[in-house]
Amino acid sequence: MITADALHPQYIKSSKGEDSLVVLPVKEFNRLIEDYNDLIVIEDRRNEGKISLQELRQNLETSNNV
Repeated sequence: MITADALHPQYIKSSKGEDSLVVLPVKEFNRLIEDYNDLIVIEDRRNEGKISLQELRQNLETSNNV
């Protein structure tokens, strides 16, 4: 996960001298979006049931034999 220290933002000021926009390098922006999407998936799956490692292995073996 990307941290704030790893970002290299450039700030664009308004005519009043206040920060109004932030520009990030494309790679950093894409990493932020990937992290955000990962967090959404984690939240969506938070209440999913859990299965044992043995069940997972059996499911994988079954799906590989199809």
